[in-house]
Amino acid sequence: MKTWVALNSTSKRTRVVVTLEDAVVLRANLPPLASVRHARAVTALLEALSLWTDERLCVALSAADLGDCFRCDLADEMGVGARSVYYAVELVKRAPRRRPAATEARASRQLALVAPQGGAR
Repeated sequence: MKTWVALNSTSKRTRVVVTLEDAVVLRANLPPLASVRHARAVTALLEALSLWTDERLCVALSAADLGDCFRCDLADEMGVGARSVYYAVELVKRAPRRRPAATEARASRQLALVAPQGGAR
């Protein structure tokens, strides 16, 4: 079995998604990494998940501030992800948000208002 953990940290929240094989088994919205008082809390969570699944976790981390990752021992000063017996962290860049479907839908609605179906009469 392969357990994957996705950590996505923004200024408002940290989103945690745990996937076991092809099924999502856990989703959580936690406070942002910047507001975590005890730096060991994140690594303790990952260690607990690793012990629960009885395997080393593959962790994909996307964070707004790499300083928070360093403070929580998820990455070093160079931006290299942490490695332990319990998990291996890889830092990934955020994908830019795209919303072409919304703009295309809006354009088609506007065309529908201008030219009704069935043609002009």
